[in-house]
Amino acid sequence: SIPNIITGGLFGATDQIAQGDNLYALQFNTTKVLSSHEIKAGGEFRVIQANSQQTGAGSPTFSFAANWTQGPNPSTATATAGSSVASFLLGIPGGSANPVPALTLETKEYGLFVQDSYKMTSRLTLNYGLRWDYETPRSDRYNQLSNFNYSAAPPLNVPGLNLHGVLEFVGVGGQSRYQGNPDYNNFAPRFGLAYHLNDKTVIRTGGGLFYSNIWGTGTASAGFGSSGFINSTTIVTSQNGVNPTTFLNNPFPTGLVPPTGSSLGGATLLGQAIDFYDRGNRTPYSAQWNFNIQRQFPGKVLLEVGYMGSRGLKFPINALLNQLPTADLALGNALRTTAPNPFYGQISTGVLANPTVAEAQLLRPYPQFNGMTSDLTDMANSTYHSMTVKMQRRYSKGLTVLVSYTYSKNIDLDTGPFGGDNVSAGSLQNWHDLKDEYAPSSLDQTHRLVTTAVYQLPFLKNRHGLVGGAFGGWELGIIVSFSSGGPLGITQNTNNTDAQQGAQRPDWTGVSAKLDNPTVNQWFDNSQFTTATAYAFGNVARTLGGLRSDGMHQADMTLNKFWPVHERAKLQFRSEFFNLSNTPQFQPPNTTQGAAAFGTVSGQNNQPRVIQFALKLLY
Repeated sequence: SIPNIITGGLFGATDQIAQGDNLYALQFNTTKVLSSHEIKAGGEFRVIQANSQQTGAGSPTFSFAANWTQGPNPSTATATAGSSVASFLLGIPGGSANPVPALTLETKEYGLFVQDSYKMTSRLTLNYGLRWDYETPRSDRYNQLSNFNYSAAPPLNVPGLNLHGVLEFVGVGGQSRYQGNPDYNNFAPRFGLAYHLNDKTVIRTGGGLFYSNIWGTGTASAGFGSSGFINSTTIVTSQNGVNPTTFLNNPFPTGLVPPTGSSLGGATLLGQAIDFYDRGNRTPYSAQWNFNIQRQFPGKVLLEVGYMGSRGLKFPINALLNQLPTADLALGNALRTTAPNPFYGQISTGVLANPTVAEAQLLRPYPQFNGMTSDLTDMANSTYHSMTVKMQRRYSKGLTVLVSYTYSKNIDLDTGPFGGDNVSAGSLQNWHDLKDEYAPSSLDQTHRLVTTAVYQLPFLKNRHGLVGGAFGGWELGIIVSFSSGGPLGITQNTNNTDAQQGAQRPDWTGVSAKLDNPTVNQWFDNSQFTTATAYAFGNVARTLGGLRSDGMHQADMTLNKFWPVHERAKLQFRSEFFNLSNTPQFQPPNTTQGAAAFGTVSGQNNQPRVIQFALKLLY
């Protein structure tokens, strides 16, 4: 896929996305007017089908290491021997193949509503209503979806360990074909009020609950929880680590390891990393409320001042569930010592296939697995507050102007996949203490000012003939935007917590790292951050509201004109100037403490000036 073509990717990495979606909808509504009441009621039914296959950029990938061409001792790296390019030319690969299944997903949505607009007096109008939404959990035509049973015992005989937790599969062993449990209680009340204080002033307020869907984002099967239906095959380059036996002309001589599907039941992927969807997840929703006052001033100027807030609940996040309990980090170096592996002989793949195992592995909540990811689990939430000011000069004498300003604060637990500007999202480090992970959202913009104006140029406007046709009747439009940059999330290039899952952020001195005059070579004061102590989490927050990336300051302009061609047709010439002043907005700086580029900017977040012309026939 064109958007996924990258520079510097692994050799062989290609990402094919085949997507075919269907949406079927049936809607109905009715309106009844009773004196001062206007009652509306209705409903809708939708069938949503997402048919997707995304091979993933990791299927297959090849890498080439210098050790296969270094000497005299091939097992000892030196600065003067060995070349990964030479290994490539000899066709000595590393890498893996990780094919994924095609999914044929489906949900059904039901919605019913009733609302009343009640004009209590000539000045006061109330709006209130209730909506009910229900979305069936996902299903796949071939049942290629997985869940997790937290209490079931795995088929292992390991005395001394209270093992619990196994993968389960939809449509198997009495499980529903749905990947989750139905969530029927999605009732969404709404309320609104409009009061005409006088002929020039209106007060409005309102609020309600609004439910989202359970789809999440992306098309890759792993993002929906499909462990058991994916299997990775690693290239075995050498049997002794010295003499290569596998070459690029046949990198998988014994073929690819087929996925087991649901055939192994609770024994599926023991000793390996898994991802799944929790059957207990609920529908995400948000509470939203607002209050504003509108005032009409002379000169056709309308001023609006308001407040808007929202609270997001049960938002999806990919949760890491096999992190060591925080108290166990106090064991320090003992976590890295090895012990006899109680799973040896029962598990033949992954971290538990060897005679010994690290103590840290045995202390994990689910030691029979490696990494564990609960996809799209309903653990995240957000809070948003804003003050808004809007001034509009309605169209008069060929000119209309709109100025809007927002002062806001957005706080959340995590920012999920985001298509658009580059942001610095930080990283979650302690999955056992999520309250300390809340911080300003990477999408937070403290200030945002947007001014738009459209002006019909009066010059030669009513002049006919060649001069009027060429130079009269032009319309000029301009948009000027300013906004604060997003908060930066400082991470660490080495993770020495030994917590088994989760990230590690660095330590912060508590002194602001913001510079009065940042440059692309030093955006902030790096010295305020140091590598966190081993076996401990860093003290810096997930994001820092006082340390931000470059803000946006951009002007765009249009200039266009219409020429009549026929009584039912006209020709439009349109010129557009994006980033008129050619002002760069820099990408967020490198925020990885310990990296060579820490604190430096390496790219531009917006496009340079772009000018385009268009000719359009309207009829």
